[in-house]
Amino acid sequence: MRASALLVTALACLLAASTPAPAGAAGQRTVLNYGDSLAVGTQLYLGEYLGGWRVRAETEVSRHAADVPGALRSLGSALPRVVVVSAGTNDDPGTVSRFARTVRETVAVAGSGRCVVWATVVRPPYAGVSYAGYNRALRTIAKHHPTLHVLEWDAMARAHPSWFGSDGVHPSMTGYRERAKATARLVKRC
Repeated sequence: MRASALLVTALACLLAASTPAPAGAAGQRTVLNYGDSLAVGTQLYLGEYLGGWRVRAETEVSRHAADVPGALRSLGSALPRVVVVSAGTNDDPGTVSRFARTVRETVAVAGSGRCVVWATVVRPPYAGVSYAGYNRALRTIAKHHPTLHVLEWDAMARAHPSWFGSDGVHPSMTGYRERAKATARLVKRC
């Protein structure tokens, strides 16, 4: 009888040690992958590179950057410790100041106890305007907000043009895998 009681106690201790902490607990390994079609493709591989992390996805094709702050706000205290964002690709690149406000608002909603990883935009110019302004805005904001980390997806794309098809936006499975791997590296630094 005593041996079985010890066994039950030992199993209970093991179970307690392996049970995830509640949302918002310091040091918890939780991630929200939020965004557009690029987030959909990245999600295929992200969990593979984040062993030991709980990865949740809120992805939708054609999602816009302006959707991000409200969606995060709606999660309240259930918002994971790390938020990975892929948004801006479906927006007008001539609205850099609006995009910058959205990024700053996203960082504010996440708060100082969470980390935001936001990927730069890779897309051919829209109406003759490139997305370089969006990418500069991300980098500038990250210099002033230590909880914002920029995934340099545009640099990766320039180094590996063979990852992309004719639309110049969506990579091959190899590209998505590499994007997920680079994302995971930034998540682990948070």
